[in-house]
Amino acid sequence: MLQPAGFVRVARFSEIGEGGSKKVLVGDDEVALWRVDGRIFAIGNVCAHQHFSALHAGILSGRTVTCPMHGWTYALETGRATTGSGAVRTYRVIVEGDAVFVEQPAAG
Repeated sequence: MLQPAGFVRVARFSEIGEGGSKKVLVGDDEVALWRVDGRIFAIGNVCAHQHFSALHAGILSGRTVTCPMHGWTYALETGRATTGSGAVRTYRVIVEGDAVFVEQPAAG
């Protein structure tokens, strides 16, 4: 299986159960992967509130995740806060077979 250009292989689809998460590195970025409705979402792992690095350990509700530290909630599809303000980065994901690829951030 060829790695899509601009993407990095970060996980196996089978290792992230439905409703589950996994913290991975994409370049220097910590990224939280979440599996919801058979789809993988990738967001920055660092909460915009006080830069707590644990969104992968947050509480999932539908397609939102709540930071376990202070309760800010983010939409997995957009990264925007639904409580609080601000946003976390979102990343494009490609799943091919059992391989999960996340788009590498552009340099700069």
